[in-house]
Amino acid sequence: MKSYGRFLLKCILALVPLFLIQGFTLLFPMCYMDEEYPSWHYTKMVEEGRIKPVSSGRAALILGDSRAMADIVPEMMGESYVNLGVGGATPVEMYFALERYIKNNGAPESVIIMFAPFHYSYMDNYKTRTMYFKHLGFAEAMRVYSQGRSYDAAVFDDFDRSDILSMYAGLPDSYLPALINAKVTGRLNINRSLYSEQVLNRGHALYGTDDGNGDVNYEATYEHMNRDGEHLLITYYFEKLLKLCSENAIRTIVLQPPMNEASCSALHESYVKEYFSYVNQIANDNPDIVFEDEIPCYDNEYFGDPSHLNEKGARQYTGAIIDKYIN
Repeated sequence: MKSYGRFLLKCILALVPLFLIQGFTLLFPMCYMDEEYPSWHYTKMVEEGRIKPVSSGRAALILGDSRAMADIVPEMMGESYVNLGVGGATPVEMYFALERYIKNNGAPESVIIMFAPFHYSYMDNYKTRTMYFKHLGFAEAMRVYSQGRSYDAAVFDDFDRSDILSMYAGLPDSYLPALINAKVTGRLNINRSLYSEQVLNRGHALYGTDDGNGDVNYEATYEHMNRDGEHLLITYYFEKLLKLCSENAIRTIVLQPPMNEASCSALHESYVKEYFSYVNQIANDNPDIVFEDEIPCYDNEYFGDPSHLNEKGARQYTGAIIDKYIN
């Protein structure tokens, strides 16, 4: 009996390092996560009501991916605007973002939604950002997984419930490489700085910083729009997002992010036709929501990389939004 007790004690002691690593990964993600994490953390803090985006009245939200985050400048639009766009997001993440925001803050007065066209087809960062950063609640993550498997979404081909459980439990098999690369706390200062900038700029941050860029973006390489599993899952949540806006009487505008001249010229006619067929179908099902029906084309000088506006371009584009939809 005594030897059994010693064996049990040794097992417990052997697990102590695991518990320490697990606790650290769950409690101190700013120490080791990559530089995408602060923007996701900021968005979640706003959603949960831990950062109040406006001092009084109802907010106006910008929902979308990195193009929304980089291209739209809230401080130009008024004190009520806050940008919740994050790199790699699709309507899946933004549905839960708005649902959580309404629960904790009440319905916003208005919402601007903007995603890169390819984010209506592909969930390219779902595992490495949405799940890795634990942006959804555990139950929400499992729900998306089940829905995605029913659509045979390719994003889950090598990603299952055990991976979700590992990430949400903070297990070393998911986070030890990041801890090693960061030397445990090596990313704390840069992540704190980036987070402070997010708070100061109400969620706006640039991606590309070139004085101009004439390379082509993702969409310019596609001849057809993907309408398979990931697209079906994205559309399922896009429709839920629009329904949530309508049910809460939120003025909603769905925009198309601007492209540089090089990408606009290189777009395949078949892809554009299929994409806007999809957009128009969603628009017809939601007559109370404003849908932009063309892609704005801007000179290459306004782009910081092939997909994102630089600071000059973001201010130019935000001004155009204000003139067309705000004033």
